[in-house]
Amino acid sequence: MPDTRIPGMQPSRGRWRRPFSLAALLALAGPLLSCGSDTPAEPIVVITPQPVRGVIAQTSFDNFETFLWVAIEVKVSQKGVVDAAVDWTFDDTWMYVYFGQQKCDRATLTAGKCSFLIRSETQKPKPRTFTTGMLDPGTYYLYLYNVPRDLLLHIGSDNTESVSLQLGLTIYPFTSAGPGALQLGPVQPLAPRL
Repeated sequence: MPDTRIPGMQPSRGRWRRPFSLAALLALAGPLLSCGSDTPAEPIVVITPQPVRGVIAQTSFDNFETFLWVAIEVKVSQKGVVDAAVDWTFDDTWMYVYFGQQKCDRATLTAGKCSFLIRSETQKPKPRTFTTGMLDPGTYYLYLYNVPRDLLLHIGSDNTESVSLQLGLTIYPFTSAGPGALQLGPVQPLAPRL
């Protein structure tokens, strides 16, 4: 049988093919790899929205005598984290601070039967600050107690106080704090019954 091979061709499964060198392959692929530009593509930047905090409410009051409780209604209309700063005049005052969802009267508070999300029963620090966890919209209550002097326990004072209060609300991405996102009700002294 005569040799029908073409010079430079090799058989491959019944077909004839021309051998390609690596240099020829790279010469063909090179233009494809650099299509469009000689500079690298710009990186894609993804911006993650950050939480936004706003001072939502401020108030102050005076003539806060020892042995009194004060209740302040806090209405939260958007899901978020509430933070508060409570300050008073005298360094030696013992100011107890509580925050929760339960509306309590003086008898319930004095008996220790009111549940709170946050409880701070100490003299220091001044000012007192706290931050809640994520809160759903609803009505919450901030309670303050000006602890009277107790010589046996070595706590309290005889100070009539002036108090200032600032509340903030932090809204997380994809929500927005609109007007009225957090509102304070009036300061309500819970005086003992005579």
